[in-house]
Amino acid sequence: KVFSLLEQQVRNVEKHFQPRTYFLSHDEIRVAGWCGSCRREGRSAGELLAENMRRCVEVIRSVNPKAELCVWSDMFDPHHNARSGFYLVNGDLAGSWEGLPPEMTLINWNHGAAAKSLPFFAERGHRQVLSGFYDGDPKSIGRWLETGRGLSGIEGAMYTTWRNDFTQLEAFAEAAWGAP
Repeated sequence: KVFSLLEQQVRNVEKHFQPRTYFLSHDEIRVAGWCGSCRREGRSAGELLAENMRRCVEVIRSVNPKAELCVWSDMFDPHHNARSGFYLVNGDLAGSWEGLPPEMTLINWNHGAAAKSLPFFAERGHRQVLSGFYDGDPKSIGRWLETGRGLSGIEGAMYTTWRNDFTQLEAFAEAAWGAP
């Protein structure tokens, strides 16, 4: 039923907005793999998440085959949340990245392990947008972009704020792309 509802929603979005890109929200999943239906087949939390991503992509593609796709990186990054022992996830989220189609763009917010995270997705052939700031030092995006220098698929950076604070946008842009 979930995927039937998802298809209805995608059709409504297409009808009213005709988006070029869909941003899937598989992000910070704190609880998974506990119900009988999840455990019945003996698949890991990572395998279940990979299958969910495949099905979501399939639904979007059935409605708009040309749509670009992007998703937050954390639940598909073994150097971030795609691991064992993540919050209240029953089991291991490893392998979740197997559900990502090659054309999926990752909105990567793992600045803490950028030296491992960025190459992981680059080697898989994914494009990446670095999601920086988070109400901290706006200049840190420069260091993060430097970490990704030479890797294929680093497409840019995105200013991200939790507090609706856009006062640092200019400093962020200058650190990312140089003086205006």
